[in-house]
Amino acid sequence: MSAVLVDELIEKSVDLTTEERRKLIRSLQEQENKTKSNGKKNPSPNIEWLKEHRNEVAGKYVALQDGKLVAQGRTLREVDREAKRLGTKKPLLTYVPGEDEELWAGW
Repeated sequence: MSAVLVDELIEKSVDLTTEERRKLIRSLQEQENKTKSNGKKNPSPNIEWLKEHRNEVAGKYVALQDGKLVAQGRTLREVDREAKRLGTKKPLLTYVPGEDEELWAGW
């Protein structure tokens, strides 16, 4: 693509509404992700799993490995122990908040 066309697209993007700009950004990001993967294994299968199944495990801690649920429970310790008992090496351990759950961080 020529630099002139890219510059023209950038100039025209100034007139877009906020929602139109967000839609354009999402589309460009999706295209970039497809280009990066280029038929290769998804670099973040655990994140994809969370996106697809978050409602099923909302309010729980989970252990994920290679895009698969290994364990779930009420406490991080419980989930970590179960994942280790099952022989899982270096799972992603995380809490999945519910939609109505207020999150906070800090002191």
